[in-house]
Amino acid sequence: MSTYEEEPKKILIAGLPGAGLRTIKAVVVDNTPPDELKAVMEKLDVGNTMRDLLQRKVLVVRCGGEHSIQDVISSDSDPIYKHVEALVFVLDINEQSKFSIAKYWFDALVKHLRKFSSDARIYLLLNKIDKMAEQENISNYIRATKNLFIDEGSEVVIHETSIYDASTFYAFKDVLMKEVDDQIPIKQFLKRSLRGSSFLGVAVYSKDGLPIYDAGELPQIVEIAANVMLDSVSRISDELEQDDEISSTILQMKKKSFMVFKTVNENCVFIGLSKRRPRLGQMLIETDQIVEVLKKAVE
Repeated sequence: MSTYEEEPKKILIAGLPGAGLRTIKAVVVDNTPPDELKAVMEKLDVGNTMRDLLQRKVLVVRCGGEHSIQDVISSDSDPIYKHVEALVFVLDINEQSKFSIAKYWFDALVKHLRKFSSDARIYLLLNKIDKMAEQENISNYIRATKNLFIDEGSEVVIHETSIYDASTFYAFKDVLMKEVDDQIPIKQFLKRSLRGSSFLGVAVYSKDGLPIYDAGELPQIVEIAANVMLDSVSRISDELEQDDEISSTILQMKKKSFMVFKTVNENCVFIGLSKRRPRLGQMLIETDQIVEVLKKAVE
C-alpha cells in the first residue's frame, strides 16, 4: 500500500487572492489569529474549539495571482487531491468583478477533485458578508451569487461568513459534520448540539402538541399546542421567504432570553430556548444546522 493511500483525510481551502484564505486558516484551523482579530476571537469564545475538531490535514490552494490553472491542476496524479474529505472554496462576496474568474477556478477545481476524491463534499463560503450590511437589496444580490455558482444537480453547500462573528466557525463545523442521524439517536444528537451552543434547551413537537424529542431545560411555556406553533411559524416564514429567504422566526421571551421556532416539516416544529443575551446571528446558524439534520432524520 502506498504512502498516499495511507494518508488521512484532508480538507482543501481554495479561493482567489484577497478572499480571506490565510485569515480563515489562521483563525479557524491554526488558532493563531492576527493581532487585530485576537480581541474579536476572545469575545466569540470559540478560540480553541476548532483546533480540537480539525484533527486532519488542512491545505490552502491559492487560485490566480502568480498561480495559473496549470500550476494548480497540472498533474493527473497529484497527491494533493487524493483522500480529500471536503473542498471549501472562499469567495469575497463584495468583489463582483471577480465572480467570473472565481467561478472558472471553482468549476475547474471541483472537476479535477472528482477524479481523485469522488465523495468529497463541496462548500462555498460567501465571505466578508459583514461589509454588505449597509447595502440595499442584499438578499437579491446573494441569491444571484448563489445561482451563479450552483449548477442544476450539483451538491454545493453555501454559507455566508464573516471573520468578525461566529459564522465562519459554524461553517467549518458543518464541513466536519457527518450524517449524524444515521450514526446516533436523535435524542443524543440534540443533547450533543447543546454543548457550547446558544441554547438552554431544544425540542421537536408534533402537530398534535406532543414532544417527539427534547433535550436540556425547557419551561412549561414551551408545552403549548404545537399545532398553533406550526400554523404561526409556517405563515410568518412563508411571508418572509418571499423576499429574504428567512425561515427562522425569533420570538422574545422575557427580557434576556429568546425562543426560536423553525418548521422541520409540515408535521413538526423545532423549538429552541436561548441562554441569556444570546448572539442572535449565531443562534440562527445553530438552528439551521440542527434542523437540516432533523429533516433527514424524520423523513
